[in-house]
Amino acid sequence: MVNSLYDRPGHSFIPRATSLDLELDPSSCSLIGPTAIVVQLLMGALVLLSLVYKRHRERPKRAWWIWAFDVGKQVVGQASVHVSNIVISWVGASNGDEGNACAWYLVNILVDTTLGVGLIYVALHGLTNLLSDRLAIPGLVSGEYGYPPKWSYFLRQLVVYLLALAFMKLIVLGLFALVPEVTRIGDWMLEWTASNWALQVILVMGIVPITMNVLQFWLIDSIV
Repeated sequence: MVNSLYDRPGHSFIPRATSLDLELDPSSCSLIGPTAIVVQLLMGALVLLSLVYKRHRERPKRAWWIWAFDVGKQVVGQASVHVSNIVISWVGASNGDEGNACAWYLVNILVDTTLGVGLIYVALHGLTNLLSDRLAIPGLVSGEYGYPPKWSYFLRQLVVYLLALAFMKLIVLGLFALVPEVTRIGDWMLEWTASNWALQVILVMGIVPITMNVLQFWLIDSIV
């Protein structure tokens, strides 16, 4: 009876409930499987619906073209961040016994949607000030696309926004390198899902991102 409460023979005599390495299987999570894809599509639809609702409550309302350009920048930007987070999570989880991909992705989401929003704001306004105010390049003021709205202005602002996102991810990677213990937060938060890989995927690719991304999209929608 006592042995059933503790680790397998050949390992240290540590209760299972306190061992992250035993509780969370590094190979138990897949961020690009069928479950993950379905969850991500549902998440994207819900986030877009939340932005439609936000526009509905705006006073005054943006024209649909302006709204579409603003949201389009966020969609393209979020897609690039999503891909980078999957790559970072896969590389991080493949690096020895540093945890599984879901734990890494969860930490990336939490940092991106909190600290990351502030970094994006600083980078976006810094780049806009440099390129628009000092270098006098037209079409770079966020949310201003000319009349009628010009695709060229949208593309210029999209490039600036992507540069701001790249700056944010570099700072986040630097944080992970300087304080690697941060990534262990994901292991701790997902420890209770160790026996259910599908629940891990739903949690880190659906429930947490939907909650955090809706907040992030609403905040960024006010500055892009």
